[in-house]
Amino acid sequence: MGQARPNTTRIVSTALVVLALSAALAHASGSGEPRGSQPGMHPQGRKPVFVMVPKGVHPYFEPVYKGFTDAAARYDVVSEIDAPPRFDVGLQVKVIEDLIARGVSGIAISANDDKGLVAVIHEAVQAGIKVITFDAPAPSSEALTYIGTDNESAGFEAGKRMAAEMRGRGTVAILQGGLDATNLNLRTRGFRRALAEGAPAITVVGVVDEGGDFAESVNQTETLLDLHPSLSAIFSVSAEGAPAAAAVLRRQGKAGRVLVAGFDDLPDTLQGIRDGLVSFCVVQNTYKMGWLSVRRLLDAVAGRALPRIIDTGVVFVDRGNQDTYKAEMEADNRREL
Repeated sequence: MGQARPNTTRIVSTALVVLALSAALAHASGSGEPRGSQPGMHPQGRKPVFVMVPKGVHPYFEPVYKGFTDAAARYDVVSEIDAPPRFDVGLQVKVIEDLIARGVSGIAISANDDKGLVAVIHEAVQAGIKVITFDAPAPSSEALTYIGTDNESAGFEAGKRMAAEMRGRGTVAILQGGLDATNLNLRTRGFRRALAEGAPAITVVGVVDEGGDFAESVNQTETLLDLHPSLSAIFSVSAEGAPAAAAVLRRQGKAGRVLVAGFDDLPDTLQGIRDGLVSFCVVQNTYKMGWLSVRRLLDAVAGRALPRIIDTGVVFVDRGNQDTYKAEMEADNRREL
């Protein structure tokens, strides 16, 4: 996850305007609520209203939104995206509470924190709202399924790749955008396990919280380089870390002396790969996360059982496939979705 802060994303379907007009006409005719309407359902044909609640405003989520809105159009449901202004579980809880008050049909959540969302997800479920998670799970909650990367497995494979790049020796620091995020903790655990099992001569000097913020990632990288002048590598389990570390190394004239890699394909990360500043990145199938969120919420509304975990997979991107991986992923998605 990266950090070039755009304006708060909130996409509301024009169908909600129709809802307001319909309600006004019903009130004017004295009929009140349209006959047969249900909480969370649009009165014009009673379309379900599904809302995606990411961790906060972040460019990483843009392809997730695209998959979500494309699927909503395909399956004729009302879709909205309601992003807290920053990564904060309290702000995310407030967004979800507002959606419960509205009585939407379904909510897809990228969890800032597992335990911090248990109570509000329980409240939503008790209100009859279908709740799933995507991108970042909340395994302690009553969410019906998790759609996204198998994070520990992805971290493990990244650790194996990093160990090979480091030739099995040296020191590495891990940048993590929030120490309470379940998905990031799983990536870090998998990464460390891969090193312990396959490259015990590599030492992890620390896991540093950069708060999901590019500027803080820059500050933490500078501190790491001061504390560990012979540092061999930096790996980021969140998107902003790799491009931030690359920028610091370029500015300090240390490009190429410290290996950098991380998760997600932000434009600056891909440019870093082209420039030889970033060795590789782990790319998640974010479009598929969004598309399947609609599909699985529809299944839940229809009363169909959902699997607890739906793994959307990852791809490793380096200079060899950086110009072709997107087309390959899109082709795979077209076949599957």
